[in-house]
Amino acid sequence: MAMVFFLFILMLGLSWSQAAADTAVRRLVLAAGANNGGVDRDLLRYAVSDAENFVRVLEEMGGLDPADVLLLRDPDLADFEQGLHELSRRVTAANRRGDRLEVLLYYSGHADEEGLLLAGEHLDYSLLRRELGAATADVHIAVLDACASGAITRIKGGQRQQSFLVDESFDMRGYAFLTSSSADEAAQESDAVQASFFTHYLVSGMRGAADVTGDGRVTLNEAYQFAFAETLARTTGTMGGAQHPAYDIKMSGTGDVVMTDVRRHVAGLSFAEALEGRLYVRNGNRHLVAELYKPAGRAVELGLEPGHYTLHLETSRGGLRLAELVLAEGERAGLGTGDFRAIALERTVSRGSEERGITLGLSEDHHIEIETGEGYTLSMGLLTNTQDKAFRGAQFAWLVNQARERAGTQISGIGNLSLKAIKGWQVSGVVNWAMGPIQGSQVGVLNIAPQVRGWQLAGSTNIAGKIRGWQVSSAMNFADEVKGGQFGAINVAGKVKGWQFGMINVSGDIEDGLPVGLINYSRSGLFNLSAWRDEIGLNMLTLTSGSRSFYSSFTTGFKEDAGRRTWAMGVGFGLQKSWPWTFLSLDVNQYRISRDLDGDYSVHIDVNPPTVDLNWRQPSIDNFLTRIKIETGVVLDPHTSAWLTPFWSEGSLSLFGGVSANHLWADGNPRLVEPDNGYDREWEDDLFVWPGFFFGLRYGR
Repeated sequence: MAMVFFLFILMLGLSWSQAAADTAVRRLVLAAGANNGGVDRDLLRYAVSDAENFVRVLEEMGGLDPADVLLLRDPDLADFEQGLHELSRRVTAANRRGDRLEVLLYYSGHADEEGLLLAGEHLDYSLLRRELGAATADVHIAVLDACASGAITRIKGGQRQQSFLVDESFDMRGYAFLTSSSADEAAQESDAVQASFFTHYLVSGMRGAADVTGDGRVTLNEAYQFAFAETLARTTGTMGGAQHPAYDIKMSGTGDVVMTDVRRHVAGLSFAEALEGRLYVRNGNRHLVAELYKPAGRAVELGLEPGHYTLHLETSRGGLRLAELVLAEGERAGLGTGDFRAIALERTVSRGSEERGITLGLSEDHHIEIETGEGYTLSMGLLTNTQDKAFRGAQFAWLVNQARERAGTQISGIGNLSLKAIKGWQVSGVVNWAMGPIQGSQVGVLNIAPQVRGWQLAGSTNIAGKIRGWQVSSAMNFADEVKGGQFGAINVAGKVKGWQFGMINVSGDIEDGLPVGLINYSRSGLFNLSAWRDEIGLNMLTLTSGSRSFYSSFTTGFKEDAGRRTWAMGVGFGLQKSWPWTFLSLDVNQYRISRDLDGDYSVHIDVNPPTVDLNWRQPSIDNFLTRIKIETGVVLDPHTSAWLTPFWSEGSLSLFGGVSANHLWADGNPRLVEPDNGYDREWEDDLFVWPGFFFGLRYGR
C-alpha cells in the first residue's frame, strides 16, 4: 500500500512538472530610443544605441526571440503610441495560446516631471502606466532611462516595496518600474562610455557583472542594485550631479524575475576569485561593452559575443594592466591576475580609455579623412562626399555632401543633405536640407529642416517645421512653430512665441512677442476694418491687423472743401488691451495729406522708329500730419460675424471714439487742413499743433 501511495505521488509530481514545462515563458519587448526630445532639448547621441544594447543582451542571454521585439528608433509620439498598440495586440494573441507572459518596456530619451518627450510631444506617465497595465501579462517591467523619470513612481497607485527576493520562481506576478533618476534629477549620457550611465551599467550587470550569488543567473533585483550603485558612484562628480535611480515595485510570489542566464551565452569570459580591480571590456570596434568592479574572493562570469576583446584593469594601487583575447563561438575563457600585463599610465587615460593621436587616411570612397583621438573626423571629398556612418566633426565637398546617418558639420559649394539628425552646421552656396532635427545652424540660399535649434540664415528662403531660434532671410521665412523670431520680407508661421520683423507677417497664433511690419495678420490676433471721422472733417477708412496686443494699421480718407478734394493716406502702430465688451488702445500714425492741382498732359508720336509716348503729370501739394490717438470702444454685438465675414472668427461690431494730439508740417506748401474748432497753434513757420477727437464704427476682432 505504501508503495502504491509513493508511486501515485511520484506520478503526480511528474505530471505537474510536465505541465509546467509545457507552459512556455514568453517575453514581449517594446524598446524605444529617442535622441530627439524637441526644439527645447539637446539632441542626445546614444539613446538609440542604448535601446539596441538592451535588446541585444536579452536576445543573447535572456531567452528573447527577435520576433517578439518592437524596436523603435527615434520615434515621435504617434510612432510610440502605435508601438504600444502593437504590443497590446501581440499580448492578446499570446494570451490565447496560454503562454506565461512577461512584458518589458524600455525607453531611453528625454522626459520631464509629467511624461516622456518624443520629438517635443508629451506622453503622460499616467497614460503610459494605463497602457502598459492594459496589456494582460503575468509580469510587467518598465525601464525608463530619462531625466526626471522617477516621477512615474510617485503617481497614485504606485507604492515602494522592499527589494526582490533573490531566488527564481515560476509564479511571480506583478509589475516593476525602474528609472534611471529620481523625480527632480537629470539622467546623463557620456562620450566615455558611449551610452547613458544607467543603461551602460544595467547592461553590464545583465551580462553577468551583477550576479552576486554566482548561480549564473542575473535577477531583476541584482541588475537594478548593480546599476544603482555604479550609476551613483560614476555621476557623483559630474556637472549634471549625482544620479539616483529609483523604483516602484509591486510583486507577489515566492521569488524573483530572472533577467538573463549567463550560461545561455554563445561565448563567455570568467574572472578568477583572486582578481581585483575595475575592469573595462571593449570589443574589436573599441566600444565599451561591459564595466564592473571585480572584488577579490568572488568569481565573476560575463556573457559576450564571439570576437576580439581588449580588457583594462585598474588596480587598487592606481596601476593599469592590459589583457587581450579572442573568443570563439561557444568558448568559455578564464582570466586571472597573471593574464594581465602592466602598461604605462598615459596622460589621457581615464577609466580604461587610452590616448589616441591624429590619424590621416583615405576612406573607401577615396575621401581624405583626418581623425582625432577624441573621436572627431574631418572628411574632405573632391566633388561629392557621402558618409554612410554616423560621425562627429566636419564633412567637406566642392559640390554636394550627403550624410546617411547622424552628422556633424557639412560645408559644400552647392548643397548639403542629411538623412538623420545633425549636431553642427550646414553651410552651402545654394541648398541645405536636413531630413532630421538639427542642433546648430543652416547657412545658404535655401534652408529646409523639420526641426531646428539654432539659426536659419538664407539668401532667399527658410523652411522649418519647428524652430527654437531665428529665421533670417532676404525674402521669405516659413515655419510651423517658432520660439524665437523671424526676420524677412515675408514671414509665415503657424504658432509664434517671439517676434516677427518684416513687410508682411502672418501667423496662426502669436504670444509673448510682437509682429512688426506693414501688414501683420494673426488668426488669433486683431483684424478689423473701421470707418471714422475726425475734427478736421476727414472721412477715414482703416484696416488694422496684428497680435492680441500689438497692431499695425493702414488708413485712407478724404474731405471735400469748396469743390476740391483733399486726400489722406497713412500708416500707424499701436497697442491694445481688450476685454469681452470693451477695449482701450494707444497708437501713433503718420499721414500724407495731398491735394491735386490741374493736370498737365502731352502725347508724342514718332514714325521712325514707331513709338508713342504718353506723359501724364498731375502735380500735388502735400502736408504731413503726425497723430497720437487714445481710443476706447464698446462691443455692440459679439455674435454678428458668421454671415458678414465667414473668413473671420468671432467678428463683432464696435462703436468707438477718442482724443488725439496732432502735429502738422506744411513743408513750405499752403496749409491743407485745420480743425473745425479753431484750437490750433502755430509753433513756427509751417508747424501747427492742436488737440482733436474722432468717432466711428469698427467691425472685426
